[in-house]
Amino acid sequence: MAAENVSHYDIVIVGAGPVGLMLSTLLARWGYKIKHIDNRPEPTATGRADGIQPRSLDLLRNMGLKPAIMAHHPARVYEVAFWDPPKGGDGIERTGTWASCPSFIDARYPFTTLLHQGMIERVFISDLAKNNVEIQRPWTITDFTSDESQNPEYPVEVKLEHVDGSATETVRAKYLFGGEGARSFIRQKLGIQVRHKDPISYVWGVMDGVVKTDFPDIKVSERTPKSPFFK
Repeated sequence: MAAENVSHYDIVIVGAGPVGLMLSTLLARWGYKIKHIDNRPEPTATGRADGIQPRSLDLLRNMGLKPAIMAHHPARVYEVAFWDPPKGGDGIERTGTWASCPSFIDARYPFTTLLHQGMIERVFISDLAKNNVEIQRPWTITDFTSDESQNPEYPVEVKLEHVDGSATETVRAKYLFGGEGARSFIRQKLGIQVRHKDPISYVWGVMDGVVKTDFPDIKVSERTPKSPFFK
């Protein structure tokens, strides 16, 4: 029986959200051979984490990607407003404000950039194409093992599968990176748990649409002081 023809890569990256795409973009520029997969058929189609923090925009500028980001004319949020139920009565009231980029943070751009995550992902994907890296979709990881005694140079064996089960592929790599988010198969297999101090009892939502309102902070990010998303 002929030996299976297995492709070899410097790294296999699982997950094509902003984290995986950032890593892939940097490594591609440095000439590494990358296998990058994602289980979605296309980039993010609806609102998700749509904010770029000031220091992150600094990094994107250093990478030469800021013009592509700003070409989408994102909103610039300079201030966060806090609203809470009043001690007496109904409704909510503003209890404070805070700069999106406090003065003690050394950032070139003192604002949060609000842009659809799908557009952010496409900026990275476009840059990857310049370095001949394409996201393999929709594919998922089904298993992986690491054994340096079997192959010291490419110790990680990764098994991949098309999400509809129509095709499978086995590759070898020097490294495996999991950027799959909260339900990471890689993290679960390694037994790495997501830990937090207290149960998260907050609901976070993103709405795509045009809002007609007289709310005074329509162009300001709104949070509550106890929100886990404000740090």
